[in-house]
Amino acid sequence: MYRRLILDLCHGAADGRTIRAAAEFARLLGIDLHCVYIQDEALFALADLPPAREIRLPSHQWSKIDAGQIEAELHQATTQARRSMEDAVRSIGIPNVFEVLRGDPAACIAAFSCASDIIAVAEPGAPSARAAQTFARLHHASHDCAASVLLLPTGLVPRHGTIVAVLTSVADPCLTLAARIAVTAKEELLILIPNQTGAANQAGRLASGATGRAAAMGVPPDRVTTRAIGGMRADDVLYSLSGAHERLVVLTRGACAAGDETEAARIAAARGVPVLLVEPQEPDEQRPDDRP
Repeated sequence: MYRRLILDLCHGAADGRTIRAAAEFARLLGIDLHCVYIQDEALFALADLPPAREIRLPSHQWSKIDAGQIEAELHQATTQARRSMEDAVRSIGIPNVFEVLRGDPAACIAAFSCASDIIAVAEPGAPSARAAQTFARLHHASHDCAASVLLLPTGLVPRHGTIVAVLTSVADPCLTLAARIAVTAKEELLILIPNQTGAANQAGRLASGATGRAAAMGVPPDRVTTRAIGGMRADDVLYSLSGAHERLVVLTRGACAAGDETEAARIAAARGVPVLLVEPQEPDEQRPDDRP
């Protein structure tokens, strides 16, 4: 289904822990890790404004923004990001690419990605970085494009555990990917089933159908568990995960409230695990000229 996992290293994701987490996920899916460093052209536009000033540390003196200095600092940051990627993936042994782009970060991600990609969005550790307008626009752009999205919470430590699929129907596409990952990772699969009041038989049929789909993907029935979920918001998912030791949560984008970018980010932050938002349209259905 997928060809590559895209990770932007410019907005808080250049630390080794985040890169390793993304690389491990790419390994599970058997796809390439494609790291990009997007040099924001707005920095150079700011240097062209005569009134623009910056405060330099440790002197705390205001000085005119110098385009040459920005260029040199970006080159240094790019070099460091490349080294971080190389160090992080050396022991994992997956195909990887490092690419430098220049332009508007949100526009670059939108133009660079397609439906056969997964975009990893790593939340920066520093509150100032999370509040930055550039990161917010990049975050929204990732959710607006045709690719699937992997949310990586702050301080993520990869761990073994159950793969969770949050279903809205027995045909929900997130189950296919969750089952595939569970087979590859040799993990158990937990399927959250919507529980509608007075529809116990329907919930039972949904659970049986979902278990059958997982078995068809290679997950043995004794490694599949189903749980009822009272609603489809983030709080409902979090309640249903009580006591679980999950490794990854998989939802279909736009299929329910929990699949919204804000709600999904809450789940990732609260549980400290990645959340994968699967684009409902299959990548193979995309036109060939949509692929870069």
